[in-house]
Amino acid sequence: MSLRVDMVCGSYPPDVCGVSDYSRRLVRELAVLGIDARVVTTSGLDASADADVRAEAVCPSWTVRGALKLGRILRSRGADVVHIQFPSQRFHGQWGIHVLPIYLRARDVRVVTTLHEYCMAPWGGRLKQLLNVAFSNRIILTNEEDMALVGRWTSPEKLALVRIGSNIEPEGSSDEGRALLAKVGLGPDRPVLVFFGFARPGKGLETLFEALPYLPHELMAQVAIVSADPEPDYKSRMSAFCAELGVGESVKWTGYLPERDVSSVLMASTVAVLPFEDGASARRGSLLAALVHGVPVVTTAGPGTPGVFRHGTNMLLSPPGDSYELAANIARMLRDDGLRADISHGAAALGVEFSWRQIAMGNAEVYHSLTARRRS
Repeated sequence: MSLRVDMVCGSYPPDVCGVSDYSRRLVRELAVLGIDARVVTTSGLDASADADVRAEAVCPSWTVRGALKLGRILRSRGADVVHIQFPSQRFHGQWGIHVLPIYLRARDVRVVTTLHEYCMAPWGGRLKQLLNVAFSNRIILTNEEDMALVGRWTSPEKLALVRIGSNIEPEGSSDEGRALLAKVGLGPDRPVLVFFGFARPGKGLETLFEALPYLPHELMAQVAIVSADPEPDYKSRMSAFCAELGVGESVKWTGYLPERDVSSVLMASTVAVLPFEDGASARRGSLLAALVHGVPVVTTAGPGTPGVFRHGTNMLLSPPGDSYELAANIARMLRDDGLRADISHGAAALGVEFSWRQIAMGNAEVYHSLTARRRS
């Protein structure tokens, strides 16, 4: 009999939510491993939105009363594991999702909670999440920084590190990517530096633009900003900044692209440049997308940058905000075909750690450890 898992996630389509996307993808991958998983979400959302994922919209609200009602439903269904995915916009400001594991554990239901962004939560939010830490059987974290923070409050044996993955699968083609780049005015005879992800303060776009004048002119680098259009004021400021630096003609914005087109542009690009102001981390979906595509990456190193991100092996790293050093790393990558090939190979090898098969196996290992204890 296959293992049964109820995956509790507050958001589902039509909500736009990265944790919802993660949950749906995880359920699909768990099915490949023979695990019978389904998403349990908020009443009124579209449980039929993904034909490949079983989902039920049954939680009336995420107040304590609503969560207790959900708890009774979950208990009656008798799944082997209830797996809570946190956070979600629907959970915001509500106590129900923190009370749910208390109710379930008191009734001998095995509970796993994944905390996706613990280090990014305000102190009040962190304190509330400690209820999940205390009353869940196991806690899954997605990065080393969160492991260290949560490890202050519970035993290491209770924690498991399972990475997040890229929502952009390598399913495009470089020919399609070159055609898409040509449509926005980027020629095929010049190297393309690609920035992918939400364009907003904190992503280091200013550092990237400041680095461009430092690049030797003969490298003829051009930049593709692959992002849904940002706030108009921000884009206007960035465009004016590029014009002031004299690089406006070399920077093109693609606007929103569907997943296959993003994949194709990544495949057609020479180097991915992601100069995060707080440094690269395993939480950055845009960086993970570049890795799984094997794109050579130039990024930044900060306090939360994991040790598996190695300068000169699977990416080049510079200090956040240092446009001169960023330009030096970009120039080094563009000039050295052998280095680009080595970094690309290292990025693809590292990308396996962030593959969805690996993620599903990590979650399944946590589930099986709980059910094995129950059987023994």
